[in-house]
Amino acid sequence: MFDAISYGLSALFVVLIRRREPAPDPHVDEHGRRRGNLLSEVRDGLRYVLGSPYLRAIAACTGTANLFSNLAFATLIVYAVRDLGLSAVEIGIVFGLGNIGAIIGAFTADRLRRALGLGHAIVLSAALGGPGVLLVALAPAASPIPFLVASGFLIGFSNVVYNINQVSFRQAITPLPMQGRMNATMRFIVWGTIPLGQILGGAIATAFSIPAALWIGGIGAFLAVLPVLFSPVRSLVDMPTPADEGSTGVEAAA
Repeated sequence: MFDAISYGLSALFVVLIRRREPAPDPHVDEHGRRRGNLLSEVRDGLRYVLGSPYLRAIAACTGTANLFSNLAFATLIVYAVRDLGLSAVEIGIVFGLGNIGAIIGAFTADRLRRALGLGHAIVLSAALGGPGVLLVALAPAASPIPFLVASGFLIGFSNVVYNINQVSFRQAITPLPMQGRMNATMRFIVWGTIPLGQILGGAIATAFSIPAALWIGGIGAFLAVLPVLFSPVRSLVDMPTPADEGSTGVEAAA
């Protein structure tokens, strides 16, 4: 019911948007220049993302986190039922309580950025994902619910704080004409690891055991923070002003 209400509110807010944007011409850009073919636009996006130390680090961080978290959680429901003996109601309660972390993250993401600085907020939120995933592997069969709720809380909180800040930063440093190619490239990289993680998680769980997949995913998730920790992202303080159309976007973040 609540899910249906949220979709209804989302539709209402979209309808209330007053700004009307013209439909883009698929053959020319906003300056009237003829667009290149798909392959050239893919190359442009890859060149832009991989050429930026900021975007490159964020892509590596997010892709690594998605890989190992999906490796760990590919068989989570099976593990919760078979190994931990949870009922459908208990699993629902775990997810419901754990998702409170995402709500708190949405309300505190900008406050954390102002208090810690942009780079530190990104690094800290990325670092919380590893402990969140590992808590599932550490959950004792006798009383797993507190561990699972804490895991969901940490993961939800860290994901929302991380994504609000890093996505806003990506958009701020990228000139408007490059926005679509930048986002398409980032999505390809960071979402491309999701099915890989799920396949690996299922394969490890089948060949060895579900706890083995959980431990590998939990330990591997700690690696996700390293690309942003050892990159210029860590030194960012303020959210940069949006890049103009002629800039590369990288200078705006320095």
